[in-house]
Amino acid sequence: MTDSGTLTAPLASLAKGVWWLLLLRGIFAIAFGIIALLAPGAALTGLAIVYGAYALIDGITAAVHAVQIRSSNPRWGWLLVSGVLSALAGLAALILPGVIGAFGGLVILWTIAIWSFISGVMGLRSAAGVHAGRAKTVAIVSGIVSILFGVLLAILVLVTPGTAILSLVWTVGIWAIIFGVMLVVTAIMVRTGAKAATSS
Repeated sequence: MTDSGTLTAPLASLAKGVWWLLLLRGIFAIAFGIIALLAPGAALTGLAIVYGAYALIDGITAAVHAVQIRSSNPRWGWLLVSGVLSALAGLAALILPGVIGAFGGLVILWTIAIWSFISGVMGLRSAAGVHAGRAKTVAIVSGIVSILFGVLLAILVLVTPGTAILSLVWTVGIWAIIFGVMLVVTAIMVRTGAKAATSS
């Protein structure tokens, strides 16, 4: 039987050493959330730049790897094409971050709208097979609500795409602030717990 004290000390020491990483993540998330609420355009542009840098590095890495394995892997060409396309997408995002950010926001919104509509239709089809009762009523109502949400979101994106993207960025910003606060609280709790464990 392992003594719990021999396990507590290393875990407490580890927690004491990494709690500040949680704190930093929380602070960055809160900062991003505030920027998203106060300057949504800047937040969207920033996300596009981060994506662009990642896609460019990933694409170059994939292309170089494809060239390295061209003699041993007959499908190296697909990897090369994928790498070049990724690098080009990254360059486009870095050169035109505002346009790519707005386009990315629209893609996300359309994906949500289509998914919501399809999910609602499938929910109604499933409800048809359920016997009458509360379960059937809930399934029908949730299916109708999901379809209505998808249709309304699609109309909003078509009529006022700017407002739709703005709402998306604000939603992400609010989520980032809540998530950041949770991380900060967790970091403080981890630090407090680690100090108590090492001092006892």
